[in-house]
Amino acid sequence: MIDQFLDYLRYERNRSELTVKRYQDSLNDFQKHFEKLEGELDWTTVDADVIRGWMESLMDRGNTASSVNTGLSALRSFFRYALARKLVSRDPAHMITGPKKKKSLPQFVKEEEMNNLLDKTEWSEEYLDVRARTIIIILYEAGLRRSELIGLNDGDIDFSAMQLKVTGKRNKQRIIPFGKELEEQLRQYINCRNEQTTRNSEALFVNKKGNRIA
Repeated sequence: MIDQFLDYLRYERNRSELTVKRYQDSLNDFQKHFEKLEGELDWTTVDADVIRGWMESLMDRGNTASSVNTGLSALRSFFRYALARKLVSRDPAHMITGPKKKKSLPQFVKEEEMNNLLDKTEWSEEYLDVRARTIIIILYEAGLRRSELIGLNDGDIDFSAMQLKVTGKRNKQRIIPFGKELEEQLRQYINCRNEQTTRNSEALFVNKKGNRIA
């Protein structure tokens, strides 16, 4: 049945040889797994518990969640194919869910690294350099998302209260206080921007043509 399925992938589904090989390896590995188990198991008699046991064995062998899910995807495709052609009477992979991929932890810039970036980099007084330095400081100090930074307008800065009004997801707004360093950098940036660009919007950060950065 495996060979028939692989030919189906090649000639009817036009899958790449890489995909076919990946599915072949997964199906062969699963077959070796259930043939080692007690009883006369074959493709028509394996059940969901056998598939789960195979997935656990893959994890025990050091496979990542992504690799296990690829193997499960191969089984699902195989059993859908076999069921449609009445080669099996049921699809034991239908309701099985794969392992969740681990989310990588966010990476944070250390204060020392940030100080080295700001203090040891040679920044010019040209607009793009001043803008870049300002963006780095505001992202670091205020903890803004990229979309929040792009959406800032001049009117969102309250220099008297030393606060930023930030519009986040679903237009929720929050107030973020800022310190002396960011205040000085923002003032320098605004002066430089007004001298070296022609503004065409109310945006705080604009490109050299005066339009909001994207």
